[in-house]
Order: sequence, then structure tokens, then C-alpha cells
Amino acid sequence: MTALLRRGPLSRTELAQLTGYSPSSMTSTIRELMAAGQVRELGFAASTGGRRRTLLQFDRTSVLVTLVGIEASHVTVTQVDLDGQTQVQIRRQLDPADPLASIIEGLKALRTAAMARSQCIIVSLPGVVSAEGNVSLAPSLGAAAGSPVDEVLAAATGLPVLVENDVNLLALGEHTSGAARDTADYVLVFVGEGIGGGLVLDGKVRRGANQSAGELGFLPWSGQAQTTGGAVGPLESAWSVPALEARSAELGLDLGDRGVVSALAASDLTPAQTLLDQAVEAWAYAAVATACVVDPPLIVFAGAATSLDPARREQLAQAVARQSPSTVRVGFAELGEGAIVHGAIAHLIAHPQLILAAPAGAPD
Repeated sequence: MTALLRRGPLSRTELAQLTGYSPSSMTSTIRELMAAGQVRELGFAASTGGRRRTLLQFDRTSVLVTLVGIEASHVTVTQVDLDGQTQVQIRRQLDPADPLASIIEGLKALRTAAMARSQCIIVSLPGVVSAEGNVSLAPSLGAAAGSPVDEVLAAATGLPVLVENDVNLLALGEHTSGAARDTADYVLVFVGEGIGGGLVLDGKVRRGANQSAGELGFLPWSGQAQTTGGAVGPLESAWSVPALEARSAELGLDLGDRGVVSALAASDLTPAQTLLDQAVEAWAYAAVATACVVDPPLIVFAGAATSLDPARREQLAQAVARQSPSTVRVGFAELGEGAIVHGAIAHLIAHPQLILAAPAGAPD
């Protein structure tokens, strides 16, 4: 299954060569996968002079995954297949007093609305996720931060659960299908509820010894360093989307239905233009700090930074190039929120045990 997911379509002989198993020993497994609708015969391979080989292909639409996206005030639960096609989506308000209960309610609502059952759950959230699945530095989870979120949700649903930092999934998605698809090494800088980074080296997301690599929001700003135990860092306290919204309100700027970056760019108020220029410099600082340590060939800005007009995109790119110790290209994310879907799928293909581990049944 893993070989077909990553490299299909393949013949039985090619599968045997890749896996080390004989064609005869794989027969029963292939029959089971075909009976389950996950593998199908595609046709014949080109003739090489002997008997033509039948090609097998994994049906990516047969595997359904539930993605849980956690924001400051809402949880979005989406069922997708491995082709990235959305089957069902439910959005619920996040109860700050009991966010895990809100997530579980959303999962149960999706289970009721879905035509078929998901095989695993991937949770995407802003925060640090330990190797044991515990979540810390996650303001959206409130008192639930530090809880084994994967265990709680697995117990409620009966499904395997992976909890991952949202920016890491965005970085993986842009690497596989977006702005960094032709680059093995790059850094993604995300501006949203916070400011974070995703580090991809040799095509893999790197998380650091304590899973907190890329927490750019904790960089010092204006001489202020992070205090012990704080959930929001100095840089993101000053230049994240909520911070810009607060400053825009002080200017009397009406955001309407637009994002704060678009509203600032469209304003004819000099203070609004100055504020946006300062934000660009702050975001460049986050990228340069990473470039000084990692020396990536490419830095991709995502989130609110993609709403910059062409002139300020160039301003941001020039600021990074001017302050970086070596040459670095600057790009902008292409997939939007869809990058998380692509990232989650890429993670599953690299770690198919989440799919294979799915139990036969799950509680309602």
C-alpha cells in the first residue's frame, strides 16, 4: 500500500522489487485491498517482449481523512479524500471554557453528516506539539493546552489522531504542491493569529529537539524579550494580524469585510500607510533572523502577507535581501488555506500507518 501510494501505478513484479516480497506472498494482501476498493487494476504496462504486466493503482478517493482546524474562536472540521476533495465541512464556535468539547462536538456532527467514515484525524493548530502529542503554547486551547489532545480525541472517536502545528502543515503543503514545490530546502514565514515559521530541509519538516523550531513570534522586539511561560511572543504581540487590527481600530479604520492588510493598503490615511510599512519591516526581520541561522535558498511568506499589493511585496523581498547575509529568494504562498490539506495528505503518504491503523469500527 505504501509503495502504491508513493510511486504507483506499479505492476506486481515492481511491487515485489520495491518491497522485497515475492509476488505470490503479496497476492492475499492485494486481493484484500481490491475487495476494500482501495486498489484497482489500471490496465497493462507497455510490452517489453514478454507477457504484459497488469498495473495496480491505489484509489486515493477511497481513503477519507478528517482535518480539524483550530482558530482563536472557531473550529473547522473537514472530511477530505487523498485527492484533496472536500466531502463534508462543519464550522463551530470554540467554547473558550472547554475547547476540546467543542472539537468533539464538531467531529460527531461531521460523522453524522458524512456518507462514509474517515480513517484517521489530523488536527492542525497554532502551538507546540511534543513528540508525545501534548500541546503547549496554544492560546486557542486555553486551559486544555498541555493535555494529550490526540488521546482525548482518539478516545471520543475511535480513530487514530495526529496533532500537528498548523504552520508545519502549511510548509509541507507549499513544498509538495505550491510555491516551494521545486525546492528541497526552504523556510515558510506565516503571519496570522501569530507569527510562525516552518522549516523544510531535504524535503522534510524539521521540528527541533523540543518540537518548537520556527516559533518566530517569540523573537525579541523593541528590546522586549519573552517572559517565562508566556503564550504569545514579543514580535507577534506587535505585528500579528490581531495586533494590526487593534492598531487599525485606534486609527478609526473600518475593515469591513476585508482583511486588515488589504484595508491598510487601500486607506489614504498616512498613519495607515506608515503602519503597513512598519509591519513589512517587522515581517522581514522574522525572515532575516531565520536566514542568518539556516541560510535557506528560498523564503516563502504565507497568511496575511499574501494580501500585500505588488509594490509592498517587492518592498518586503528587498528588505529581506538587503539584510540577509547571503542571497535568498523571496516568494509568496500559492495555496492559501488549501496548503494545510496538501500538507496533511503529504504527511499521510509519508506515514501511512495512520491509515493502516484505522480500526474496523468507531463510537458514534
